[in-house]
Amino acid sequence: MRIIIDMQGMQTASRVRGIGRYTHAFVRALLENKGDHEVLLALNGLFPETIDSIRAAFRDLLPRENIRVWYAPEPGHWDDPASAARRERAKIIREAFLASLRPDIVHNTSLFEGFNDNAIVSIGALGKKSIPTSVTLYDFIPLHHPERFFSPNPTYKKWYLNQLEHLKKADLFLAISKASTRDAIETLRRNALEVINVSTACSDLFRPLDIDTAEKAKFLLRFGISKPFILVSGTVEPHKNTYNFFSAFARLPTEIRRSHCIVLVGNFMEEHQVMQRRWARDAGLDDGELILTGYISDQDLVALYNTCTLMAFPSYDEGFGLPVLEAMSCGAIAIGANATSIPEVVGIPDALFDPHDETSIANKLVEVLTNESLRAELRENGLAQARNFSWAETAQRSIRAMEFLVKNREDRPRHFDHAAPLKSCIEQLAEIRPMPDELESTKISSCIARSIVPYEHERQLLLDISELAQRDARTGCQRVTRSILLELLKNPPDGFRVEPVFANVDKSGYFYANSFTSKLLEENPKGSDSAIDFAAGDVFFGLDFQASIVLAQRDFLLALRRHGVDVRILVYDILSVTHSQFFWPAQATVFQHWLETISLFDGVVGISKATIDELRTWYDQNSIKLPPDFRFGWAHLGADIENSAPTYGLPENAGKIVAQLAQRPTFLMVSTIEPRKGYAQALAAFEELWARGSDVNLVIVGKQGWNVDALVHKLRTHPELNSRLFWLEGISDEYLEKIYGAASCLIAASEGEGFGLPLIEAARHKLPILARDIPVFREVAGAHAAYFDGSTPAALANAVQNWLSAYQNGQHTRSDDMPWITWKESAEQMMTALLDRSDAQSPLHSDDLPRERSISLSA
Repeated sequence: MRIIIDMQGMQTASRVRGIGRYTHAFVRALLENKGDHEVLLALNGLFPETIDSIRAAFRDLLPRENIRVWYAPEPGHWDDPASAARRERAKIIREAFLASLRPDIVHNTSLFEGFNDNAIVSIGALGKKSIPTSVTLYDFIPLHHPERFFSPNPTYKKWYLNQLEHLKKADLFLAISKASTRDAIETLRRNALEVINVSTACSDLFRPLDIDTAEKAKFLLRFGISKPFILVSGTVEPHKNTYNFFSAFARLPTEIRRSHCIVLVGNFMEEHQVMQRRWARDAGLDDGELILTGYISDQDLVALYNTCTLMAFPSYDEGFGLPVLEAMSCGAIAIGANATSIPEVVGIPDALFDPHDETSIANKLVEVLTNESLRAELRENGLAQARNFSWAETAQRSIRAMEFLVKNREDRPRHFDHAAPLKSCIEQLAEIRPMPDELESTKISSCIARSIVPYEHERQLLLDISELAQRDARTGCQRVTRSILLELLKNPPDGFRVEPVFANVDKSGYFYANSFTSKLLEENPKGSDSAIDFAAGDVFFGLDFQASIVLAQRDFLLALRRHGVDVRILVYDILSVTHSQFFWPAQATVFQHWLETISLFDGVVGISKATIDELRTWYDQNSIKLPPDFRFGWAHLGADIENSAPTYGLPENAGKIVAQLAQRPTFLMVSTIEPRKGYAQALAAFEELWARGSDVNLVIVGKQGWNVDALVHKLRTHPELNSRLFWLEGISDEYLEKIYGAASCLIAASEGEGFGLPLIEAARHKLPILARDIPVFREVAGAHAAYFDGSTPAALANAVQNWLSAYQNGQHTRSDDMPWITWKESAEQMMTALLDRSDAQSPLHSDDLPRERSISLSA
């Protein structure tokens, strides 16, 4: 059975109220008890700020692709007449989206949403309903008190009754209490098989705590609580009955009243706080007798339950009364109204009062506050009663009810028509008047395209190759990009279609790089460079490095992530921030913004463990808060140049130069000439060696980089140029292979690297290595290289001389057995780090590991 759950109860303002708490806990329990059933969560894309937190809340129980997002043009408030047509269109798009997921049943966690926001909840808007639909049933409080909810606000009445008509179309009602079950049977005129009491429970977070006196005092001081208090949970809604409770408190004997205060917990807007304080004054309370906490965390709420003298719940109309259960679970003494569902939660008559009678409330307060034996009885009963409520039982009852409904639906379609949801959507939209204008039509089309996609689609691996596809700067990053791209095109990961994509800085969105890919593979073009399609379960991997494009596309990439696309970035190095002395200040600033931006995505893959270690440290040192499921992985690079789309071509003098190199020991340096690469130190070291009488060659292979004008001038005018000093700019991979073969030793003098690919390439040619002693070179070469320290020319000159002595005696460190991998293996490692969430190479931050939730009373 495939169960689709509409999660708007966790997206609207309800998310910070009982409905949101219920939805969260109910869905977790359902996932933990689903057995062989498949569950998908449906999110409203008009609440983008809630999507990441919902994904994080269920990341340990649900694959990313099982959380789907639908979109509709913003409909506007329900009480705005101009939004009526947009809202009807949104209902149709939503239901078509749900139908496209091929559900066996759709469950709505909260049907009464959308009066003052962009929630869209409906049943049967797409035409004849054939998908079984269930609804969580909380209460009918507005119907019970029309004079308070409907008379002052006719628009609200119209909206509520409209949603009630949708509710009546549901096939199954999962009620949260016996009281709401009876109410639904009577109000909706449904039989007992259609309304099932699944009850509710509270989180394991709500439990007794061992809090010492000093810690308790420190905690209460945060809220300005200085004496024993009665904890009350409420809102400004009339049925919460806070005014009557204030009046009852004002009736207490002076001694009790002076020694206690009321602490009111609720997510009150400023005007509601003013209203509560006015009610308190009107009821006769003095300043300091009422403390409003405002919205607080669950951890603080647990602590308040554990530290209160008494918890009171005066509401006279509730679907369940969750705060009472939470309080009892924490060992608090709880009393409540003798109305609706509260008696079945409290479970003992001695804890009840008449909510409409201030004297009854006051008498119960006095009795409980002064009678120690009664207090002990209520505490013991509360803990025992709380154990009768279980989320597992609620979930199991719900699943059994859903199974029964699906099994016995006679009109259930036997075969699924993949085109039907889209076709029905378009047909229904065409009937809505007034017709949308051109701009609105464009928005509608975009929303349909993003929402209604085949459930069983082929997942895409979207490879960002923006620099390679548009410019190919021919740096080391592009060599990596080209090599990994070719391997993945030849050998796509199981279950994925590889799609190279690109973007630019002046237009939002990514495009398929079909023209570039066809040229690279020497194939006929397979299509235009159109805007990418994407769906939940796809993976976007920033393979190329182009910081400015990622920064320009930040919002688009975050939108991909919210939609369910896993967005990860390949990190070559973070030298711009760890070795900022080698970069222009503007470069370091842009790079820092890039690091901060990619921290908002799903994770990174580094080209070495050292790079990832440095990135972790940088994020920690800069207090960068990562998403809860952010992942770090790493993979090494390949060394088989022939499989990296190598370049070919030899200059006329290639043979002559190779012959010159063979005449004496030749030291080779390979990389772009940049300040951090150690070229200035190396040139000065070899000048010192030549002055000492050492007859050796220095060969530099790499194009001119930035901020090296003085060094480049010195190279071009050096007296040893083309004699014992050779600078080969922008040579082909074919020529580089010959240079590797003619060299005696590779010098890796860089002061910072992400990997050190020349070391691997040298080892492949069995070329000895003399490397600066930095962590990444140790990671790559290990014991298969000789190392040097120091940044002075003399330090390197001495290291070269020592190496030459060992070399001449046959005692130098050899790279022959140094392990290296092919680009095919590199691509496989990279995909493992990217796609395999269980891989040991890609561990979670210790802070990201699932754990028992803890309580802290400190601020």
